[in-house]
Amino acid sequence: MKTLVVALTLIMALPALAQKTKNKAVWLKIDDQKILPTKVGKTFKSSDESLNAIISKNKVKSVEYVFSNSRNPELKKVVQFTCDCDAENLYADLVNKTKSVRGVELAPVYETLATPNDYTTVFPNDYALNLIGAQAAWDITTGDSSVIIGVSDQNFDVSHEELVGKVLFYDATNTSTKTHGTAVAINAAGNTNNAIGKSSIGYNSSLKLYRMNYNDALAASYAGAKVLNLSWTSGCTYNSYAQAAIDEIWNNRTFIVASAGNGTTCGGASNLVYPAAYNHVFAVTSIGPNDNHERTPGNASTTHQHNSSVDICAPGYDVAISAGPGWYLTNNGTSFAAPYVTGTVALMIAANPCITNDEIETLLRESAVNIDAINPSYAGQLGAGRLNAGMAVARAKSMTILEIESDVYNIGCTPNSGKIQILNGVYNPEASFEYNWSNGATTPAIVDLPNGTYSVVVSSGCASDTATFEINTILTQSNAQITNSTTATMPNGSINLNVSGSGPFTYLWNNGSLAEDLNGIVSGTYSVTISNSNGCARTLDYTVGYNRVKPRFRN
Repeated sequence: MKTLVVALTLIMALPALAQKTKNKAVWLKIDDQKILPTKVGKTFKSSDESLNAIISKNKVKSVEYVFSNSRNPELKKVVQFTCDCDAENLYADLVNKTKSVRGVELAPVYETLATPNDYTTVFPNDYALNLIGAQAAWDITTGDSSVIIGVSDQNFDVSHEELVGKVLFYDATNTSTKTHGTAVAINAAGNTNNAIGKSSIGYNSSLKLYRMNYNDALAASYAGAKVLNLSWTSGCTYNSYAQAAIDEIWNNRTFIVASAGNGTTCGGASNLVYPAAYNHVFAVTSIGPNDNHERTPGNASTTHQHNSSVDICAPGYDVAISAGPGWYLTNNGTSFAAPYVTGTVALMIAANPCITNDEIETLLRESAVNIDAINPSYAGQLGAGRLNAGMAVARAKSMTILEIESDVYNIGCTPNSGKIQILNGVYNPEASFEYNWSNGATTPAIVDLPNGTYSVVVSSGCASDTATFEINTILTQSNAQITNSTTATMPNGSINLNVSGSGPFTYLWNNGSLAEDLNGIVSGTYSVTISNSNGCARTLDYTVGYNRVKPRFRN
């Protein structure tokens, strides 16, 4: 993830473009809803004269809200003007010739990042899954259908054998080309272990499939996507509205993965590409089977993006894909590298449902294989290195989310005097917790407990842990079998104790004996002090006579 420092230009200057724009739209805000242009016949008109002149001059053909799926009040105000014109001219007029609007920015131009020049190639093997340690990840978890991967892309063929049964949502009104989105979705979480086609890193995760734009990305997040794949570019310049949408998705606890660019994107491999370069987006560039960033080692012109926005690398050269039913081939592009990371994140979430976006990012980085030594010309520009899915999932699984720490006090020297105290030994000490004990208590500590077994479930949000405790207080029962002596002076009496509680016990009789039982004694009164290793002690009196008498207790 990166934090951008954006340099502001003079208000009359157009934003610099890294490549010739194909843009036909701008984004802006209109605070006075009374002047919002409405359709009149085939044109749009506003009650504001200056705005109406701009609409007429630039042949604005549509006016629509951009972020209808947002819950951010400011984003919901953003309007798109689409024109039969050069958007730069529309931008300049809106900035310089009216005071009725604010926040004017060029709208993104959405394009896929595939390089489909070898769709007839048959791949000999799927090196990518071996390289990222997919089987090690699957040894921990093959995913969970409750974990939803959102894919925002061009379009999808949901009849594909690798997608049937996986897709929980698809916009059937989408008429765009299906090959790119189909390949991306399958690489993230296509059907696996079904004796058909290819394996996919996301394995048992579910899919929700959306159009290629920021508003649909918002829709995916609010529809429950835990991780979102954006294998496309929206342009080469920063857009504050797009960043706000990304921030909203992040704050809704959806982790965002994007392809970093294919080398020629935005005019060169070192240039920033959006959305990959936005803050709160995890950007993925490509490596080959030997962790090589140059597809053809030694040829610098064969790299995909490498710059300060890159977070990690994944296989993106000659990787196995499927672009249509029964159509399996290899292709190149960070579009196909990003889904390896997306699917891995889904496995991390399945292994640890409480993991946060910050923790996902940290574990992906810390578990990555540093490949700077293999790619010295690009050291420092390849993020943390190559994705290690096995290690990332293992680290997610091993994280301590909520662990019960407690003290058990067998402090009673009498019955019903045990205590159990749950301490603050949890992963997030600022969280609030619920306690559900087997005896019905709901407090961190339970007291005045008789001997027995007690269990507790401690929960906080999605995390919970269970513990069981045993209470044994000293001398919960102390019976004695007394045999009277036959005469007052005949030493054939006895006291045989039956003590239960938290031992081991030691004994000290008033006649000096340290034994548990007394045998061969004459009639009379005998006192014994029973102690345990916790320092608890209790003194009891027993009388041996001609007839059996009950013991008299003295505390």
